Amino acid sequence: MVDPASAQSAHENLLYIRKTLEVAGQLTAVPGKCLVAIGFIAVAGALINGFITGAPWSPGHNPTYALATWGIVLGLSLAVGCLGIYRKSLQMCVPLKPPLLRKLLWSLCPSLFVGALLTSLAARTGNLAWLPVIWLGSYGAAVTNGGQVSVPPVRYMGLSFLLAAGGAAISPQEAGLAWLALGFGWLHIIFGIYIARRHNG
Repeated sequence: MVDPASAQSAHENLLYIRKTLEVAGQLTAVPGKCLVAIGFIAVAGALINGFITGAPWSPGHNPTYALATWGIVLGLSLAVGCLGIYRKSLQMCVPLKPPLLRKLLWSLCPSLFVGALLTSLAARTGNLAWLPVIWLGSYGAAVTNGGQVSVPPVRYMGLSFLLAAGGAAISPQEAGLAWLALGFGWLHIIFGIYIARRHNG
């Protein structure tokens, strides 16, 4: 006859092992504070477009400087995000193991690659007014998919970006900058604050 105490202990050990394996297959070092910083960088980019360069799709404006602004936003955001993930992984003593990184890249890259292709197509054909939909949609799809190997709020952030892309698709082109500011700016800020408070920074 099985000792109930031994059975309970074995069950608890199995739960612990399962939880450990699940965590090992997840990127828990998502830096909420860095997401907030990325959000403010994106808001700054939208403001520069709105008051200085004009939006890339605005008539009568040269789109080169407007697109360059978002290129700088992208570069700064990547630098801040990568540095934040690295520093938080050290802080939490959670090493960024190659299998996890490969899994994350396989989750993110297809959607981002399609977004880059559609951006190039929009630029070549002069349909720059679709950029907010393309950028928000491809990023939202990538984050939603990448959220499968990260903390749950990341998935909901990705879904929120997809909703923002849908809103941009049915809005007039004059609202494009507002949707970019809402998505890349305020969604990053809101979810970054939540992740920072609930998931150790």
